[in-house]
Amino acid sequence: MPWYREEAIEAALSWGELQKLPKDADITHLEKRGSMFTRQFIIEFTCSDSQIKNWMQESKGFKNSKMKVKDGTITYEIHPKKGAYGGRVKITGNRVVIDMSWS
Repeated sequence: MPWYREEAIEAALSWGELQKLPKDADITHLEKRGSMFTRQFIIEFTCSDSQIKNWMQESKGFKNSKMKVKDGTITYEIHPKKGAYGGRVKITGNRVVIDMSWS
């Protein structure tokens, strides 16, 4: 259902202290995993490099996050203090994968 999609996106962004997705973001994949005790959302989108940079600068979750670079993919480990487990954001070119969990 469409409202589940929006709620999943909103929850994942909230858990990672991430801003709303850029206006030109094209969501290519959305997945929900978990049980009654856990929840995981994986959101994949593409958009322009400049919009990704702006989104990152505006997102509190990237501040103090650990960054790793491997094979052209930049991975940010995000661990907010709002009760969520956190997760990671992977960026390869203009493709972004957000993977956030709550337990």
